[in-house]
Order: sequence, then C-alpha cells, then structure tokens
Amino acid sequence: MEHEHFSLFGPLIEGPLEEGLARVGAPESVCHFAAHGLSDFLEIAVLLFAVVTLVSYIQTYIPYEKMRGRLHRLQGVPGYALAMGLGMLSPFCSCSVIPILMGFLASGVPLSVCLAFLTAASCLNLTALTTLYAQMDLRFSAMYTICALGICVLSSLLVGGRGAEKLVHLDRLQAEHHHHHDENSVRSRFVKALCSAWLTFRSVWPFLLLGVAASSAISAFVPQAWISRALTGNALALPLAALLGGCLHSDVFSILPIVQTIYAYSPAVSLTFLLAVMLFSIAEWALLTQVFRARLIARYCAVLLLLALLSGVLALALL
Repeated sequence: MEHEHFSLFGPLIEGPLEEGLARVGAPESVCHFAAHGLSDFLEIAVLLFAVVTLVSYIQTYIPYEKMRGRLHRLQGVPGYALAMGLGMLSPFCSCSVIPILMGFLASGVPLSVCLAFLTAASCLNLTALTTLYAQMDLRFSAMYTICALGICVLSSLLVGGRGAEKLVHLDRLQAEHHHHHDENSVRSRFVKALCSAWLTFRSVWPFLLLGVAASSAISAFVPQAWISRALTGNALALPLAALLGGCLHSDVFSILPIVQTIYAYSPAVSLTFLLAVMLFSIAEWALLTQVFRARLIARYCAVLLLLALLSGVLALALL
C-alpha cells in the first residue's frame, strides 16, 4: 500500500527534474531517486527549521527551576504527569536534557519520576510529535503517541522501583545544574530560537541527507517484492526493526524518510523501528554514565527495547 502525505516541493520539483534527467538519457530509476530524494530533503529541512524554531521559542518561557521544586513536592500521578509534560517541552538536544535530569535528581525528585521525564524527552518531545503528525497519517501518529505514553509510564515503574536509587551516582549530583530562564523581549527570544534552529540544522543535515538518500535508494533500486517479503512475511521483522533502530543514532528528521518507506509495507514494523530510534541514543547513553551506573543504564535500555517490540506486536492487530 502507498502512504500519501502532503508534499510542499514534490509537485514543483519531481516532475520537471525527472523529465530533465530523462532527456539526458538517465535511467528511470536514477530519475526517480534524484527527484524523490531532493524533494524529501527540502521538505523535511523546511519542517525541521520551522518546528525547532517554534519549540525553541516556547522553551524560553519554561521556568525549569520552579518546576523542579513542584516535582519534589508532587507524588503519584500528578508528579508523573508534570514530569512527562516537561519532557514533552524539553530541549531538542539530549545533551541539554541530562543537566536538567541531574538537577531533578540532586533536589530529591524520585528516580521513577525522573525516568518518566527522560523517556518523554526522548520520544514525546514536541519537535518529534509535530513532525510526525505533519508527515504521517493520523492513525499511525496516534498509535505512536499512545505507545510512547505507555512506554514512559511502564519503563519508569519497572526500572525506577525500590532499590534502583543505589545505582545513581549521587556523588556527582551535588553541583547545581541550572536551566537558565530567559527574561528577554519577544524579539530577542525569537532571534535566539532562530539561532537554535540553525545550529540544529547545521548539526543534523548530513544525517538527514543520508536518511533521505537511503529511503530514495530503497524506493528506486530495490524490487518491491523483496521489501514486501522481508517486512511482511518474516517472523524476525519486528525484533530486527527494534534492534536496528536501537543501534542507530538519529533523530525524527533524519529517520523519517526511512520510516515512511517501511510504513508502505508494514505499519507495525515501521512503528517498532521509529520507537526504537526515538527511545535510544548512543550520545545520550554516554552522557547518562555521569548520572547512572552501568547496570541501571543496561536495565533501562533492555526495558525500552522490549516495550518497543511489544508496541509493534500490538500494532500488528490494530494498524
């Protein structure tokens, strides 16, 4: 089945470019690869810049220091809800999330609540959700959101239970980690948001280009029958999608073209792969060694991987 989504540059670029390449004797597969790849790259690049600018602007209004005090006082469902809400509004880069996490832990916020914040920041951040709902159909996006919410709650309860606090590097949390709340004017906030978007684009565009190239190459050069057999007639498709996604260091923009390609053959495999990519980050795990002991990181990683796989199994029946 084909997955259709609104294309900003497709009607303007794909047809004329394919015709131009065909005139100079390029094979049809090469024409499709070049036109589809360029269109997707421009479309996702524009979306990335717009979404990151918006999210970065919103973040300048979030008083993380005040929220930290509220998290310390709240217990049960309200605490989890606030932690996940802050995670959804968290900075785009996980490098900025870890210092906030360390501040929460240092002030006595329970580990399970901190894990809910961390997981939500990885897979439910506003940047990822806005991009997903803009580029994928509503049913798939809603399924992703529901599964990600469930993973946030379950992983925090399973990993952050009694006794897990001893696996936190408490000695490294004594220093205060501040997230500075900017009190500048609207214009200053907007300029800083634009700068943040540019820095983000500059750091991820090579990976975005690789993701688009891989997706376009699969679409143009790999026979669809092979892809269909690998993704729909293979009992190992879901586990392999979870493992492969867990090994990749990527973001929603870089991985989106591949997710869209897989979705055309198997929504369940696509969901598993996307969740695994969003939940895991090699850079994040390296940074987490400042906060957690290796055994806690391994436990957290294994639980997230299992829950991503179970989400795929659930999607087999619903998507």
